[in-house]
Amino acid sequence: TVDRSGYIKLTENGLFEANKMYERHRIISRLLALLGVDEKTATDDACKIEHVISDESFEAIRRYIENI
Repeated sequence: TVDRSGYIKLTENGLFEANKMYERHRIISRLLALLGVDEKTATDDACKIEHVISDESFEAIRRYIENI
């Protein structure tokens, strides 16, 4: 939501989705870096991947990262 001053306040659902995207970004960036991708490219690519990856594939990546 946006107030009269132009400040943005996330709804509960909006905050949930923002946190979800941040977690995806963080984990995908880390995976790409572990694979030898340079930091800038890993970050840029994670920005793209985080929006289109399925929940199933992301969860598999998350489990993999947590176990290495």
